[in-house]
Amino acid sequence: MSLRRRTRILLLSIGGVLLALLLGALLAVHLLLQPQRFTQLLESAASTAGLRLTLAQPASPELFPSPGLVLQGLSLSVPAHATPMLSASGGKIFVPWRALLGGVPVITRLQLDGAQIDLDELDAYIATLPTGKAPWLPRISTGVEINDGTLSSSGQTVFSAINISAGQLEPGRPFVLTLSARNAQAQILRCQLQGTPRSSASVVALDPLKLSGTLPGYGDFTLAGQARWLGGSRVQLALQGSAGKPAMQLRLGFANTSGTAQMNIDATRPGQHLQASFDPATLLAWWHGALASGRNLPPLTPPPLAASASVAQFDAAGVHIEGLSVHVDASAAPATSSSVPKKSALPVKR
Repeated sequence: MSLRRRTRILLLSIGGVLLALLLGALLAVHLLLQPQRFTQLLESAASTAGLRLTLAQPASPELFPSPGLVLQGLSLSVPAHATPMLSASGGKIFVPWRALLGGVPVITRLQLDGAQIDLDELDAYIATLPTGKAPWLPRISTGVEINDGTLSSSGQTVFSAINISAGQLEPGRPFVLTLSARNAQAQILRCQLQGTPRSSASVVALDPLKLSGTLPGYGDFTLAGQARWLGGSRVQLALQGSAGKPAMQLRLGFANTSGTAQMNIDATRPGQHLQASFDPATLLAWWHGALASGRNLPPLTPPPLAASASVAQFDAAGVHIEGLSVHVDASAAPATSSSVPKKSALPVKR
């Protein structure tokens, strides 16, 4: 037997052994991880939240660089709805190394790539949540990551290039979420949320809560306060801080606890003051009507809000005005006060 032939047989034998070892390792990883355990864990969590989770293909195991399961075509939707509330082209479930030993299935991190979030379906889901039932606080043992996501409403893209990274979510422990996105004008929005979640039989709260970041056209902002969720769509929010340059002092309040939502804004900077009170949904509907009215239609009704503004000095196109004051009250149900309620104690357990 020639040397060349013996070398070829040796190389083929080594290749066959390596291939057998690789196939054996993949089979061992599949048997040890048992992908169905973790997909059932996700499906169970979705079902508990009143949602349906589906995968286009069965999850496949992956060992390196860290153990986990690769997801393809993930879809999360409201039962009986054809349009998903959230869909992702791919993703990965990260699991601890001890999962290879077949212990209790634990997901340490969920990563979603190319996620698409439908705001209309999200609203539909929130509408299905019972308002008379105590809200629940979802638990995240390590974190969630969304890469290159899209937020849409009525078939139109609201934000694109959404990247979200959220850490551990547990009652009484600090929670951090960072977000970046692009609006329709390709301007970048950045935001970081920091808060401590607390829950009781009647409320889930982030208290204290801090929001900071950059808004296109407005500059940097820093706000602090609290947020409360009382189940269903019932939400309360109270924040104050500063935004823009020169800095504007802001007080924001939102409440939707009695079937009618109301947003309160109080903004002040030297020589300028603005107060406004309105229902965001009603004002948004009016704005869509204004955009659709065209130039040849009769004038629209005034915007549905109660607002007042004062400017110490105003200069535009060669016109100089001092002591300008404007008051508008065309809201359907004008608020008795446009000030933001002060922070009150929350009936939550620490």
